[in-house]
Amino acid sequence: MEDRIAHYMVTFTPQQWPEAYRRALEVEELPRKGSRRMAAAVTAAATRLGYKERNFFKIIRAYKDSLQLNDQVLSNYPRQLPAETRAALEEAIAHAGPGARPGAIQSAAEALCEKRKISPPSKRAVRTRLNLPMEVTDIASYTGMNTDYAIDMSPLDVAVDGPDNIPYHAVLTAFIDVSRGIALAHVVTADRPTADDILQLVTEAAEKTSSASPARASLVTYRSAPIDDPRTKAQLRSLGIAQSDVQVDSRRPGLALTAMFGTKLGRVPLNPRRNPSIPFAIRETLPLPVVRPAVALLLERYHAGLQINREAEPAVPAAAAIQAITKGPVKSTPIEFAYARPLSPTR
Repeated sequence: MEDRIAHYMVTFTPQQWPEAYRRALEVEELPRKGSRRMAAAVTAAATRLGYKERNFFKIIRAYKDSLQLNDQVLSNYPRQLPAETRAALEEAIAHAGPGARPGAIQSAAEALCEKRKISPPSKRAVRTRLNLPMEVTDIASYTGMNTDYAIDMSPLDVAVDGPDNIPYHAVLTAFIDVSRGIALAHVVTADRPTADDILQLVTEAAEKTSSASPARASLVTYRSAPIDDPRTKAQLRSLGIAQSDVQVDSRRPGLALTAMFGTKLGRVPLNPRRNPSIPFAIRETLPLPVVRPAVALLLERYHAGLQINREAEPAVPAAAAIQAITKGPVKSTPIEFAYARPLSPTR
């Protein structure tokens, strides 16, 4: 059930996930269509959520539609731009004419938005509008990591139940294949991962790259990562990583993950900034077992999107493909501006 609910939740922003979760639970518990109890169950569910009955029928349809979404659409998750930003982007496309480079359209849209004092569209928003594939980032160049693998950690802007009923940020920790730009394994925890979490992470990565005689490899990990467990070291050796091949990155965690996803994984912000005017403790939390499948779904969609791009141009390196499309230098992943749509329908 959690996997089905995840498909619905990730169509909203993390701040809206608790309400989306409540909606999904009510829909999941409805009797089968055609049951004599259906009408009464819908009335009761709408009352519990505080919606009009006709609006709850819309919620049921939206939930069912989310289960039928084609996962090939993936990382091009619809991110609504404000109407004025969308109008500026369309105007820039019209003035640029057919065949214009995405970079030229981006510059024109940014100039219009600056003149009108509105938020500009992100580079990804421009590429999505032009139906161009997602860019594959060179993690090594972006981060300066000269390594085969990396273990990286980033808080997510999702509130989860922690020990003693204290709210925590959910934390994504990933074992990254740097050359391929993918996460071989990941764990989602309340606050920082423990030694057992890291063991689970490395074990899963080792299982996916099992080899009788692995080539020697290097690993970069974030500072204070709990990798000293003898079982974890044994799993690293199965990947060809000896203790001498492990480097510690003294910079803030999250650089490699930011290189992969930009500032957001789907709609979920990475490394969220604290806002002293809105204490995190008052945020509504979700159970960790509910958040985990949602994050896993977003990662699956991200990786599938990369695979689609690579299959489309198998003979062309990623950097060369990007340069051929943009006719300009390859740039690091830009900061994205993603705008939330409200939960709908309204109560």
